[in-house]
Amino acid sequence: MDHASIEDAYEPFVAALRRGGFKAPADGWPAELVAAHVARNNDLVSEVAEQLVIGVRPSYDNRSAVDESELQALADEAGGLEGLATAVEASARRLALAFSALDEASREHLVACLIVDSGRIVRDEPMPVRSLVEGNASYHLDMHLKQLNALSR
Repeated sequence: MDHASIEDAYEPFVAALRRGGFKAPADGWPAELVAAHVARNNDLVSEVAEQLVIGVRPSYDNRSAVDESELQALADEAGGLEGLATAVEASARRLALAFSALDEASREHLVACLIVDSGRIVRDEPMPVRSLVEGNASYHLDMHLKQLNALSR
């Protein structure tokens, strides 16, 4: 992936947020928390790349991106779906810029990763920064776009 493809990947997600019309889920997160999670997770991944650029040995831990009280605070601060769409765009731009600042060797740098989903650890081992960023802007994003689409009326 490159700068443009990372930002472009988020366009359908942002468009879905702006379209709105989401119903409350029977279980799981409402659209606002899904959006807050995507924005927060992008920022966490961006921090990893930014730290690496300045010579800090980063690690990735997504627990704050799944904490419902933190996500609700982010959603409240954004002030609704339009604000969340803007936050996701800004976080995608930050992610693309941070990734672009890495050289090829840095993109292959292994970072300790702790990824929690629905209260269970799904990854607790090092992974290359490239895989973390690209997985976040593809598999992870696609999963949450499907989640949003399932909430559409």
